[in-house]
Amino acid sequence: MRWLVIATVVCIAGCALLIAFGGSRLMIAIGIVLGGVAFVFVVSGAFYAVGRSEDRDRAAQARGPDDPAG
Repeated sequence: MRWLVIATVVCIAGCALLIAFGGSRLMIAIGIVLGGVAFVFVVSGAFYAVGRSEDRDRAAQARGPDDPAG
């Protein structure tokens, strides 16, 4: 999960820098694309976190209430 946060921050920083300092249309387009990729990373990270939470919940229910490991 840490790599996803780092990748998102890098994409957002790159997006901001390219849009702020890029004078050409190509640099602005690349900045917008990086912003879109960052958004996809954020959404996928949210779904990943929810899925992991559900997996842990199912594993805890499968162990049962009397299991000392839970």
